[in-house]
Amino acid sequence: MWTISLSPPDTGGWFEQFVIGAAVPGTFWRAERYENSAYTLWLDSRDTLSWASADDERDRTEYEVYQSGRRNLWDELEAAYRWWADHDRFGPTVTLAGQRVWLDSPDNPVPQH
Repeated sequence: MWTISLSPPDTGGWFEQFVIGAAVPGTFWRAERYENSAYTLWLDSRDTLSWASADDERDRTEYEVYQSGRRNLWDELEAAYRWWADHDRFGPTVTLAGQRVWLDSPDNPVPQH
């Protein structure tokens, strides 16, 4: 367990999940909600049996994170979030050869962590 300053709500919205999910493939989010609006954000990667969790509580500036498995999912999520936060546009490209998500221009594909 360690603490982080990136809050789970900053990473857990549908828009954030879409953009981060493009960089952290195979990861699923879910929230376990408690009293007083507190919750645990769970990340899980079934292909590698990896998981991570971050607890969000009211009026906190640091958040407890746990992770286990071959992938360090919270590290991947945080790297993807910080990379995305420096950009303001994204889009998809779909061809017969495959699909990819990019930021700012099609020449800047989202890196997968």
